Amino acid sequence: MFLAEILPQTGPFWEYSKLPPEMAAAGLFFLLLICIGIAADVGLVLHWIRRPVRLPELADQLASRALPPQLALIFFGTVIGFYLLVSWLYIFIFPDGEIGPHTVIFQTLLFHLPVLSLLGLLFHRAGIQGRELFGLHWKKAPALLGLSVIFYLAALPLLWFYSALYQIMLHQFGCDFYMQDVAQILMAPAPWTVRTLLFFIAIIVAPVFEEVVFRGVLLPVMVRRAGFWPGIMLVSIIFGGMHLHLPSFLPLFLLSVMFSLAYARTQSLLVPISMHALFNGVTVALLLLMG
Repeated sequence: MFLAEILPQTGPFWEYSKLPPEMAAAGLFFLLLICIGIAADVGLVLHWIRRPVRLPELADQLASRALPPQLALIFFGTVIGFYLLVSWLYIFIFPDGEIGPHTVIFQTLLFHLPVLSLLGLLFHRAGIQGRELFGLHWKKAPALLGLSVIFYLAALPLLWFYSALYQIMLHQFGCDFYMQDVAQILMAPAPWTVRTLLFFIAIIVAPVFEEVVFRGVLLPVMVRRAGFWPGIMLVSIIFGGMHLHLPSFLPLFLLSVMFSLAYARTQSLLVPISMHALFNGVTVALLLLMG
């Protein structure tokens, strides 16, 4: 019952010969982002040629942020147990299994927020400063937010290219595209108050929750145990798989890799959170634009 990432997809791109005006406008907007992203990629490559990134240093910095093994075990064991409990509770309250706005609100109130509160409590009892652990230095926030925009734009061309190849491969194997539940919920008619709450959850709550859990807590533990690249790969496989949506697995895997690299490079969780929020926010805007 995690809030799934929302992908800017309405079906395999090769099936459309004539697009409605709304979809054409959304496509042009996305194409503009891709072009800006290519320019951002070129700039980043030139920058890193002049100032090479030292991966061993990044790996050591990430590993140093790992929670003590006992604390990490308590946290993830409690999260898994709590997830199973909340899933059972949802089935008990909504036995018909219908998915709707209540699903997103339910998981936010009874899973996302309690898990973040649990982590805060564990940090308090262990004497860990979350702001220092996650690199949340507010004086650097403007520069970090600027980097988030650049990294987000730079990620889009690679994400689009490999997602397109992935769709083609799935189509060849007879896997028809279907939208994620959360995308259908956001596109369905609803009172403006409910829609506003859903947008807030998708753009703010979900990025904070998932980045704290996956990048803030899980990634350093995996990097310490398995190494830099294996750790990132393992976290990204889990991140893509836990959404239980095959057409989105590779895009979500790639997003996770990019978020992880951004966190390793900047050592601030504010960057992947902002990238994640931008991704969800722009995708929500595209969904609305397409009607």
